[in-house]
Amino acid sequence: MKIPYFLKFEDEHLISLHQYSQLPDWCKYPLHFALERRYFKQPQIELLSQQLNQEPFFIDLVQINAKEPAYIPFDINDRQLYLYFMLKGSLLYTTGDYRPIIRTQPNTFLMSYYDIGHYFAYAQQGIHIAFVVSILPEWIEGMYQEYDNLKDILHRFKNENKTYDTMYQCRMDRKIHRWLYKIYSYSQANIGAIDGNLRKYISYLLEHYDQVIREQNGDLAYKVKAYIEEHYCDAELSVKFLTDYFFLTERTLLNVFKRQYNMSVQEFYTELRMGHALLLMQQKGIGIKDVYMEVGYTDERTFRSALERYLKRR
Repeated sequence: MKIPYFLKFEDEHLISLHQYSQLPDWCKYPLHFALERRYFKQPQIELLSQQLNQEPFFIDLVQINAKEPAYIPFDINDRQLYLYFMLKGSLLYTTGDYRPIIRTQPNTFLMSYYDIGHYFAYAQQGIHIAFVVSILPEWIEGMYQEYDNLKDILHRFKNENKTYDTMYQCRMDRKIHRWLYKIYSYSQANIGAIDGNLRKYISYLLEHYDQVIREQNGDLAYKVKAYIEEHYCDAELSVKFLTDYFFLTERTLLNVFKRQYNMSVQEFYTELRMGHALLLMQQKGIGIKDVYMEVGYTDERTFRSALERYLKRR
């Protein structure tokens, strides 16, 4: 299949690796059946991409060692569906003009699609590991006619005009880790056996994801989270607004959300606002006197206090 994306590093930072024994010491996940290994090394960041391009899948095990926070540029060359697993760390994906798309959380997975264009992945200092599977939509369409949620994702991918979309991000349990291990630990050289192994376990993962979405569609905490992610820059957003919008008591809202996501509602939308504000200040040169209105605050003093607390936590 067509390679869906390319990392935009300078060639001078690329180190050729022909065998997995040449992988850097910090790499904990060798992908033995990878046909291409691309290792980029810069003073502030190292990135190892181990890839297998075998229709209907493009497999990429990406491992990042960030010595300091860094933006990783990449170009998407073909509108494509992704099944994405964040094995360790967390990455913030943005558009080419640094508009936040999603922050992937550790030990979670999701489906998404992106159109042709320029994007960034922002990595904080530390180790980040993502297992990315690009899937031909025709393969999913032929295999999963009875799975309504997968069909809905395909419909959105094929018919909506959105440049990108991310679906429900859910926790990986032991079953998911076991299936993933069956994929990335596979070491046989027989390409036919690898093909069957990939189809089998990716099928399991897709079926499980369809079931999780079905269960979460009726989950109150997820509905609140999805609403906040879409409206966190609205000045009217508050705990009071959310209780009225969802017809809940404040106690029910706070308890349900914190039990599911281990943070309060206010902490969640404040994190989104601060992350967006820092991007605007760092990349677009917007000052505090202007940026606070862009991220949902009505006065500068309240924004400064929230930003100071946010930076201290980091």
